[in-house]
This record gives sequence, C-alpha cells and structure tokens, in this order.
Amino acid sequence: MPGDPIAIPVPAAAELHLSTSSGRVLVIAEERSDVLIVEGAPRSEKIESDATGRVRFPSAKGGSAHLEVRCPAGSDLVVGTISGKVELRGPLGLVRVTTVSSSVRVESAEQIDARSISGSIEVLRSTGRCTLQTKSGQATCRGAGEAQISTLSGRIELEGTTGKVRAQTVSGKIEVGMKAKGDVTVQTISGSVHVEVPPDVHPSAKLRSVSGRPRNDCPPGTDCEIRVRSMSGKIEVVPG
Repeated sequence: MPGDPIAIPVPAAAELHLSTSSGRVLVIAEERSDVLIVEGAPRSEKIESDATGRVRFPSAKGGSAHLEVRCPAGSDLVVGTISGKVELRGPLGLVRVTTVSSSVRVESAEQIDARSISGSIEVLRSTGRCTLQTKSGQATCRGAGEAQISTLSGRIELEGTTGKVRAQTVSGKIEVGMKAKGDVTVQTISGSVHVEVPPDVHPSAKLRSVSGRPRNDCPPGTDCEIRVRSMSGKIEVVPG
C-alpha cells in the first residue's frame, strides 16, 4: 500500500535520488545497512534500485507527500523539489539539492552543491567544497574547506572557512569569517562587505570601491590574498 514504510538493502553507502513537488523532505544519515523510507513511500514500481546502492524514487501522492528517509552514514544524495522544505541530518557524502522556493538545511556533508531561486540555504559543515546559489534567499555556511556562494539580493554569511572563498551578490550583505589562510574574492554592486581574518594571518588586500573608502585593519603580508570590489557598498577587512 502506498505510504507504508519500505526497507531497501544497500552496500556500505548508498546513492539516493529523491524528488517531490510540494512535500517536505527529511533525510537522516546514520549507522544502518539499508535505506528506510519511513514516510511518503510511493508504490513499489516507482522505486528503482540496483546492486551498487543507487536508489531512485519520488514521494507518494504525485510528489506532494512528505518524505522521510533514513540512510547509511556517508551516502551520496540528490534531491529535487519545488516548494517543500529540505532538511538533511547526519553525515552525508556528496550532496546536491535543486529547488525553486524551498528552504534547505544541511548538517554535515563531504561536499555540497545547493541551488534555489527564492529559498534560504544553510549549511552547518562541509568538509570539502560548498557551492550555494540563490537569487533572493539568504545563503549561510558555518564551516567549509572551500566555498563559492552567489546571490542577487540575498545575504551571504560564511564562517569557519579553511580554503578559498568566492562570494558574489548584487545588493546583499556579505560577511566572511576566515578560520585559516585562504584566498578570498568578493564582488558586489551595492552590498556591504565584512571580512574577518585570523589574528596570525597577514593578507595581501586589494580593495576597490567607487564611492566609499575601504577599511583594512590587518597587518599586510603574503599569507593569502583578499580581493574585494564594490560600486557603493562599505568594505571592511579586520582581524577576527
């Protein structure tokens, strides 16, 4: 019967492809040896799986049902949705999320690529590359090895980055908190930019603003390069 829980045996990790239209998506990665569809399971003929651990299915009710799935820790995940909230808990592998207006929250991933038109995106931890793209929603990353984030009018918040950072917006505010030395490149039209640098890192700062005078309180050096360009937004580079 559609909607009943379904367990699908998989190898040590899985590759999940989930889709829904308006239903909420909740994925929990934990120590287990199967993929368990707790809520929103479609009819069995709608579920595709193979011996490699690849599992693909939509949510029930034509994609409008809430979807809750539990999978092995470290599993790769691809999620596509229109308006349902996406929440990913536990340690995941490579994650890709595409949505129109859904909010997205990711606890932990090896690498993530999340894209939305108007939904906000929050990533608590990405050990590798974190790529976030949204037009009007806020984009937040609390920790990443490398980050590339872009918005049109949404705010960008980056904390705890240990590698290269690229951030781009038209009018949204950008805040970057570096955890280690790494090159930072920021471009904006009218949004303000605030970059915090570890006290023991001495960057080479190249700051350009057409209408404002950039502020740089960090001792100059060659540990990394910080490039910020703005037409009218305020620019600040300060020790963290």
